[in-house]
Amino acid sequence: MRRISWQELRDVCKLAGCVESRIKGDHLIMTKPGIARPVIIKMDKDLGEDIVRSNMRTLGMSRQEFEAYLKVVRGQKR
Repeated sequence: MRRISWQELRDVCKLAGCVESRIKGDHLIMTKPGIARPVIIKMDKDLGEDIVRSNMRTLGMSRQEFEAYLKVVRGQKR
C-alpha cells in the first residue's frame, strides 16, 4: 500500500461515516456511531501503513473498501 497523507485518510474516514470530533496536539480524532473507539489520525505528511491498517481495523473496513474510498478521494473512477 502506498503512503497517503493525513488529509486523504481524513477524507476516506468521512466517506465511511466518521465526523471530526476534536484535535489534540498533532492528532485528529474522528468518531462514528457503532465503533468501539475513535479513529486517531496523526496529522503528518506521509502516514505509514501501520497507521492506515490500524484505522481500517477500527472502522471494520476491508482493504478493498479502503482502496475504493481512496480512489474516490483522489478523484479516480471506481
